[in-house]
Amino acid sequence: MTSPTYAQVVFNLPLPGAFTYRIPAALQDRVQVGMRVLAPFGPRKITGYVVALTDTCDASLKLKNLEDVPDTLPVISPELLALTRTVADRYHAGWGEVIKAALPAGLDDEEHELFSLSPQGEAALQTSNLPSAAQAVLHLVHKRKQLSRKQIRHALKKNYKSHTLATLKLEGHLHTETRLRKSSVPYKTEKIVRIAADAAPQDAVETLLARSPKQKELYDCLQNGELPLPELAKRFPKYSGPLRQLREKGLVETLSTQVSRFDGEALDLSAAAPDGPLKFTPDQEKVYATLNAALDAATFHTFLLQGVTGSGKTEIYIRCIQQALDAGRTAIMMVPEISLTPQTVFLFRRRFGENVAILHSGLSAVERYLEWEKIRQGEVPIAIGARSAVFAPLKHLGIVVIDEEHDGSYKQDSTPRYHARETAIARAQAAGAVVVLGSATPSMESRHKAMNGEYQYLTLPKRIGTRLMPTVHLVDMRKERDERKNYSIFSVEMKRAILERMDRGEQVFLFLNRRGTANYVVCRKCGFVFECPHCSVSLTFHSRSKILMCHYCNLTRVMPGHCVECGGEVIRFSGFGTQKLEEETRALFPAARIARLDRDTTRTRSAFEAMYRDMREGRIDILIGTQMITKGHDFPGVTLVGVVYADLSLHIPDFRSCERTFQLLTQVAGRAGRGTVPGRVVIQAHNPDHYVYDYVARHDYNGFFDKELALRQRLHYPPLTQLVTLAIEHPSEAQGEAYMQHLQSQLAPLIREAEGVELLGPARAALYRLQDQYRWHFIFRSRHDEALQALAHKAKQLDAIQKPPGSQFKLTLDVDPVNML
Repeated sequence: MTSPTYAQVVFNLPLPGAFTYRIPAALQDRVQVGMRVLAPFGPRKITGYVVALTDTCDASLKLKNLEDVPDTLPVISPELLALTRTVADRYHAGWGEVIKAALPAGLDDEEHELFSLSPQGEAALQTSNLPSAAQAVLHLVHKRKQLSRKQIRHALKKNYKSHTLATLKLEGHLHTETRLRKSSVPYKTEKIVRIAADAAPQDAVETLLARSPKQKELYDCLQNGELPLPELAKRFPKYSGPLRQLREKGLVETLSTQVSRFDGEALDLSAAAPDGPLKFTPDQEKVYATLNAALDAATFHTFLLQGVTGSGKTEIYIRCIQQALDAGRTAIMMVPEISLTPQTVFLFRRRFGENVAILHSGLSAVERYLEWEKIRQGEVPIAIGARSAVFAPLKHLGIVVIDEEHDGSYKQDSTPRYHARETAIARAQAAGAVVVLGSATPSMESRHKAMNGEYQYLTLPKRIGTRLMPTVHLVDMRKERDERKNYSIFSVEMKRAILERMDRGEQVFLFLNRRGTANYVVCRKCGFVFECPHCSVSLTFHSRSKILMCHYCNLTRVMPGHCVECGGEVIRFSGFGTQKLEEETRALFPAARIARLDRDTTRTRSAFEAMYRDMREGRIDILIGTQMITKGHDFPGVTLVGVVYADLSLHIPDFRSCERTFQLLTQVAGRAGRGTVPGRVVIQAHNPDHYVYDYVARHDYNGFFDKELALRQRLHYPPLTQLVTLAIEHPSEAQGEAYMQHLQSQLAPLIREAEGVELLGPARAALYRLQDQYRWHFIFRSRHDEALQALAHKAKQLDAIQKPPGSQFKLTLDVDPVNML
């Protein structure tokens, strides 16, 4: 049987279809579906993915040959290939883009250009006739001789413009040389020493080495087989001289070889001894019986498990996964945040030993590859991780658990913009697996589907044992200020509650969903606010480093000593963040051991693990944090949760702001009283009359859902409708506005033809300017998914979208958007 002649290949590019390549004779028996290939694409050679093989092709096409096949086995299975195609179609992304997202970072080789000055560029540098931006590029390249695009961008910083570089290249001022940079993730390079292939006969060797005992000893050792250089160094500490002389005599040779990192390295993740299952409560027993029956049937089913905080959802997840493993199947356990991973890994390692692999962005590229490879080789049956764990290369999938299913981080905010929850359900459906969506505060979408029978609804209404839900007390900060003349961050009640916990040796969570010291800096004299020059937001002051920072583009500025607008000397700090809260807490409670958990203090996995360990072992009295501390952490010593400024998330211009506020407050309140001591929650609010607080205080999710659903019904918002957004970015406000009007005129006929679909916009985004880009969006809304998808597909084909007027326009189509800012 002859091998297929042609390969259908997709690339990590926003392109809808596959490209056909001829398989050269040298590669005929090596190419398989799911493999990576190196293929010519325009003037470049880039990595693609084989999605089909065929013996037929349009005879009129002039086909290029594949260049190379870097794998011996497919990197993506037929099951995941089908899933990535489904995701690409659903979220209007390139198939290759989704495949790339499904594979561990750094797996592919990468091509890059090196720029150098041409004679024409040298001449232009002398005449200085070019614009200043172009002159800056030429001066830099002239000085450094040869630079990559990344090096030029890094050197020029904000003065770098990609179109300037492209123009200089097009006009012949720059020469380019293309090189292929090999990925360092799957392999490490190792030097080995061996007997030369064309070495002299043995009797001649004896003569050559008769008076060189050290060379003879080294040569005799190598006759037993080649040795890696590190191993040679161990056996012969002073090997370099004899080795050099043996090479000069042509008796030995050294060469570099690629060695799989997978063989010799292990992740530094300690595993506890396996532990046995815990005893179920009657509520848990009832829920598990239902899930057990579905697992026994081995058919696709989606469950929504709504359980109050501390009700024992994790034990049910573990028992269900054990059930799947006993049946010879595998499991995916998804958590929303890297901060939850140490806790989840600890629990799962106690029960499953080393049968667990971890996939999340906190791992280095090498660690992530090693874990992915363990899964692909079938060495572990359980994958734990954040969003991308949905693509774990497990075979015979039996169950997918999505903990805290309501969390917005399950939605990818860059291409491909997939939702891990919906993707997991699609994968489970194809595999005949069970999906368990767990949360104390399910998303409106999931709860609505459960109400309509699309998901089966399960509930755990009580905490385990005799543990009660924490009592919630609401403090009106307006009265604190007006009646008690208390202008502190802390209310009188909050201070008293913290002191009581300190006296009893208990732990406290303080929650504030904002980083920094002050959320903006304003001049008292003229009212000038220090804003980011690239984004429509004010700069946040960080007192420890004395800088102003934009939390969207990471711009930093030294804190000025006076107002840059009027020269006034007095600058007032308005608002506060976690850094300021930490300073105030240390001043009020000097004896307390205080730690802060936010993006500024915990940028690495080890920082999360250290915090988790210190909290469990009682070395922290007060933990201050942003929403990282709201998500699923189980610290029995925490008996008080203080929400310092509860209104923050209510002010966000998004129809989901009330839902997110309810979820945040309920989740953070749920951290209190998980041990033997009853918990208490103190919520400080400036708008305590808002309906959200009533439901939080009563722990009444169902009441909140009914109220919010009625509001969404009147306003035609999800979950009663579905949305697709078309976002546009451009550095010129005038050009962007003109394009908006043109695009609106092209979309109007499509909307008239599409039954049941309405168009909202164009409108400016809430964050109108971000990283020097002006932003607008259109919103398509419908009650019918098929009609909405059909319209989105037609919109993508419009000339105005296919060929926007200029390369600086960025267009993004987002299906089921979560971030509407």
